[in-house]
Amino acid sequence: MQYRLDVAIAGGGPAGCAVALSLRNRAPHLSIALIEQTNYETARPGEVLPGAVRALFENLGITEAFEREQWRPAHAVACAWGTPVLAENHSIYSWQGHGWHLDRAKFDGFLANQAEARGVIMFSGKRVDGVDRNDGGWLVRVSGGTAIHARFIVDATGRAASIARHIGSPPVSLDPLIGFSRFFPACEGSDPRTLIEAAADGWWYTAPLTGTHRVATFMTDPDIARQYRLDRESGWRQFLDRTSFIRTAVPGGQSVGAMVRPAGSAYLREPAGDGWIAAGDAACAHDPLSGQGIMQSLRSGILASYAIADWFPDASAAGLERYRHLTKRGWSGYLAARHRYYLEEKGWPEQSFWQRRHHPG
Repeated sequence: MQYRLDVAIAGGGPAGCAVALSLRNRAPHLSIALIEQTNYETARPGEVLPGAVRALFENLGITEAFEREQWRPAHAVACAWGTPVLAENHSIYSWQGHGWHLDRAKFDGFLANQAEARGVIMFSGKRVDGVDRNDGGWLVRVSGGTAIHARFIVDATGRAASIARHIGSPPVSLDPLIGFSRFFPACEGSDPRTLIEAAADGWWYTAPLTGTHRVATFMTDPDIARQYRLDRESGWRQFLDRTSFIRTAVPGGQSVGAMVRPAGSAYLREPAGDGWIAAGDAACAHDPLSGQGIMQSLRSGILASYAIADWFPDASAAGLERYRHLTKRGWSGYLAARHRYYLEEKGWPEQSFWQRRHHPG
C-alpha cells in the first residue's frame, strides 16, 4: 500500500506522539503518519511523571483526557544521596502539584490513541525497514509492504536514533550507564514514595506502578554488571541486600519480570537537517537521575513540531536552526546540572563508578 503524506514520524513514544499532537494543533492541514514497532503491550522505562508536565499537557490539549484515565498520584520522592538518611521532597510544598506513577506502556498507548483520534494515521506493530531520499522528500518503507512518501521525516526512535544514524548523524555517548530493572507484585502497605539511594557501584530507585506492581532498578556501568552478574536475579539481589532503604520497599520472593536497558547520556551533534528532525531521546538522552526523561521528550516533541510547521510550505530552514540552538543550549544546561548532582555524593570516592562521574574524561 502506498501513502503520500506531509510528515512521517518514526517512533510512537512520548516524543513522537507529542510531535503528532502538537502538529495537529499548530498545522492541522498537514497529513501525518506515526509508526510504532510495538502494540504498547510490553514494559517500558520511565515510571514517574512530575507535576510540572501539566503545562505541556495543556499545550497538547490532552489534560482532560489524561485526568479521565485516573493515574495513581505520586506525592513524594525520598533520596539518600550525599547523606546517610532519606530526605523527602513532598508535592504538598510544590506549586506544580503532585505527579503520577505510570504504567509506561499504557501511558504511551494513551498518547498514541489521542493522536489517532485527531486524524494522525497510526501504524502500530510496524517497524521502519528503510528510509531513502527521493525527489519529493523521503521514501519510508514499513514492514508489511507499506510505503510512505513523506515530505518530512521525524526521528523519535529513542536512544537508538535509527533514522539519524542512517542519515549519517549518529549519537555521541558520554557514558555507558545501564539499568537493571525487576518487577514485583506490590505488597499491601508498601512504601508509596519513589525512593532513590546511592550505592558503592551505582545507584538505585524503586517506585510503585499503576496497578499492583512495583519496579526496582539498579543503575551501574556494564563492566560492573558483568563482573557481578547483575543480569541474574541472585546477583541483583545481593546488591539489593546491601542497600539501607530500597531493600525494605522491595517485596521478597522472585520477580515477575525483568528488563535491561541503556540509560547513559547521549546526544546528536546535529539534531536536525534538510527535511528531517530528531526529537526526544533520539536528539538528547538524559540520565534517569534527572527525573525529566518523559517531560524532556514531550517538550522536545513540541519544539520539533514548531520547527516542522515553519519548514512548510517553502522548506524554510529558520525553524530548524532555532530548534538546533534550543536543543544544544538545553543539553549544555543538563550536563552542568548532572555533573553537580553526581558530585554531591562523596561516599565512595575510590569506586570506579563514582570516579568516572566525578572526573569525566
